[in-house]
Amino acid sequence: MAQMDRNVNLEEIDSDALFGIDALKNQTILQKIVFFGSVIVGVLLNVLLPLYFETSRIVCVFCFLSLLFLGVLVGCNYTEDMTYGKYLYYFFFHPSTKVFFESTEDVEKVRKSVEALKKEEDLMLRKKEMEDPKAQKRLLVKVVVFSLIFSLFLGGIFLYGIKRDEGKIHHQVETIWEG
Repeated sequence: MAQMDRNVNLEEIDSDALFGIDALKNQTILQKIVFFGSVIVGVLLNVLLPLYFETSRIVCVFCFLSLLFLGVLVGCNYTEDMTYGKYLYYFFFHPSTKVFFESTEDVEKVRKSVEALKKEEDLMLRKKEMEDPKAQKRLLVKVVVFSLIFSLFLGGIFLYGIKRDEGKIHHQVETIWEG
């Protein structure tokens, strides 16, 4: 098995992500209380409502899912400083703030590097195109030979079975004389 040789800094290990779930990292205490509280209350409602109030299962499941949705909206983080509720607000309502800035990079230098990368990528694609037809022909020949051999093998099995069963009688009908 392959082994990774990598130096890992303790700062890279995300110890704040609960159970390794990224949505549960960088939570405040209030967010943790809201999230876990809504999950616990939802589970209790899902268990206790049918026991004591004979509520239908669909209503219980709906109550649980709505509390879970509320807990995720408020208690889970999409990014370090944005909850899922705030993310959905930005996603659906598209509030915008205009930012004006001037580029600090040399535009000509960036364009030249982009052109060099495009040329390199085109060269790599041409090399792959030159290699591919030969490999495709070999693969096509292999597939055709395999399918011919396989079809001849199946045909031979069917012919052998037909020849073997040629003289056999599968059913016999007995005659009964009444008399």
